Amino acid sequence: MELGQVLKEIRLNRGHSQLNVAHKIISQGVYSKVEAGTRDLDAVGFLKIANRLNVTPDEIEFISNGYNYNEKQQILNEFFQLNYNDPERLKKIKAKAMDYLKQGDDLELREIHLLCDALLVVSDSEDFDRARELIEPIWRRLKKYDQWYLYDIRLINTILFMYPLDTTIAFSQRVLERLKDYEKHEKVDQLKDIYNINLSLLLIKAERYEEALEVVEERLENRKRMNYTMLALHLGRRALCKKLLHIPGHEEDQVLMRYVLEAYEAHDLLKRLEEEFEQYTIEGTQV
Repeated sequence: MELGQVLKEIRLNRGHSQLNVAHKIISQGVYSKVEAGTRDLDAVGFLKIANRLNVTPDEIEFISNGYNYNEKQQILNEFFQLNYNDPERLKKIKAKAMDYLKQGDDLELREIHLLCDALLVVSDSEDFDRARELIEPIWRRLKKYDQWYLYDIRLINTILFMYPLDTTIAFSQRVLERLKDYEKHEKVDQLKDIYNINLSLLLIKAERYEEALEVVEERLENRKRMNYTMLALHLGRRALCKKLLHIPGHEEDQVLMRYVLEAYEAHDLLKRLEEEFEQYTIEGTQV
């Protein structure tokens, strides 16, 4: 559907006249041409009209695409919804990004393609040097910005674990400082969860177990806002930290983690977290 058709459909369903929708934004005559598809809206006008109709610009675009995201947004959503390194899903996203790029160049999807490659390298061989080489163009671009936006922060959360811990912590502090500006945004808690779960594993790898436990417990205080995947990941990491620090209670966290994941039939993630627990507790015992 064209933008004008969508606006007309929403307006009629809301019971508004063209005059009511356009009032103090643009003239009724101009708005009539927008609905007819013979006149474009500027960005400011579009935002004001969307607000008048009580719908978000994202929802208008979603409706315009036949109640779906456009192809590019579908790929981006699928990538950023990955809560852990899933090689099979990464391969599918990489293939979709490549198919899209065959139609024409696109910076975001070119970077998603690179990220899939880097994450697959880490999954296959844990060759972090090679992974960093692959994403170096992304890293250079992000480092030069004075200010990051939500898309940038999602990328940073994806790649930070590939760099030395000191670098990760320094950049994470900048991320958290920037996220203060987004405290009222609906997605900020999810971004904090992703940052924390990645940071917790890096701290565990560096044998900084107390810091890892502190990071995890801080986020678990807001567990009611977590999706089930993030809740399970945080419970699993807390159980691991408690075990490594010889603190009682890790069994209870593991039981809760299993309960959550079994309820959602997330068997692959459950297997990964159990393998992670076994791996690091064995290594911790050997040390």
